[in-house]
Amino acid sequence: MKHILFLIISILLTSCRNNNMGSDTQSNVLQADLHPSKISVHEIFDTIQVIPLETTDSCLLRAPVKIVVGNNRNYILDWKNFQVFVFDDRGHFLHTIGKKGQGPGEYREVYDMIVDEGKNQVKLLSPFGSIYVYNLEGQFVRQIRLPDKSNYQAMEAMGDKIMTWTIPNSCEETCITIVDANTGEETNSFWKGPRILNSVAVGNFYTYNGKSYFAPTFHNNEVYEITEDSLRLAYQWNFGKDNIDISKYKFTFTDDNQAEEGCLITQYIKDNTIPYLLRAQYQNSKFFYVNLSYGWFPNLTLKNVFYRKIDDKCFLFRESKEGIIVRPETFEEEYIVQFAFSEEFEAYQSVLPPTEYQKLRNRQEDDNPCLIKLYFK
Repeated sequence: MKHILFLIISILLTSCRNNNMGSDTQSNVLQADLHPSKISVHEIFDTIQVIPLETTDSCLLRAPVKIVVGNNRNYILDWKNFQVFVFDDRGHFLHTIGKKGQGPGEYREVYDMIVDEGKNQVKLLSPFGSIYVYNLEGQFVRQIRLPDKSNYQAMEAMGDKIMTWTIPNSCEETCITIVDANTGEETNSFWKGPRILNSVAVGNFYTYNGKSYFAPTFHNNEVYEITEDSLRLAYQWNFGKDNIDISKYKFTFTDDNQAEEGCLITQYIKDNTIPYLLRAQYQNSKFFYVNLSYGWFPNLTLKNVFYRKIDDKCFLFRESKEGIIVRPETFEEEYIVQFAFSEEFEAYQSVLPPTEYQKLRNRQEDDNPCLIKLYFK
């Protein structure tokens, strides 16, 4: 099934502390039970909107891994095409941004994007240490060289700075580098640690209410607020008996053993010796959210943890009672946006008005996926 490939690609694109680490004695501890919840999609969401994406040879999505929602536009980064596909809010294809190649404004690969409609810019991150800047219509503006790091994986805007994530070659390299958004010059760096742990995290950055956050994997379920000169503990998940203590697996985490132990940690994830990984994290005024992945390809399951702020109620589920699979690609104040694929369409019949469900019924199996916009209650 097509969506399984897309999910795997998004994961595969995927610690000792340094002296800039701070702490917050008033930080939140989120008590979350990992017992599965059987809930209706209407427990969390109200209105559901379907956006069928136009399908032509010019806009065929092969492996979409990120969505940014703008002003009547949906920017979709596709990992196989290494381009951004731009659709309007009704799903009509507008144009692409970026191009794989060797000419001016072209690149070998890009892994992440930042969209700034206010500045008329889309920035694409190359793993080889460059940011390619385009205007919103796809015209190349310039290339920004980044500090010499081993493998750039992810980035997030932070005011007039950009925070980037790289997979280090050794325990002494920092993974987070703060750079000037215009020049690419390094202004600070954070977060050293074992390569095998940092390689299974893709730089889980997110922004909420004007603040920037970083969520590492295998670090006591902690989430940090990032400023230009520090990391501060913001909150922590507590899954009780289901917390993972990575120290009990007896890894040495030395550079000499990273190849052998890298294979071993992958095997532990595959056979559920290590039961899950913490992946994408977000929050808005209503919820804290974390996505958990269980197992490894081809036996991979993704589950959601929604922690409701108003009453501290926690929901763990892969799909709703109606069979709606929830996997946010964009997590906003008012809604989430996700992909829906042809084999999932039938589950939406019981929760959509007839006019919205008809949009799904009109789709062909080889069409692009639909975008589903789920508005919070």
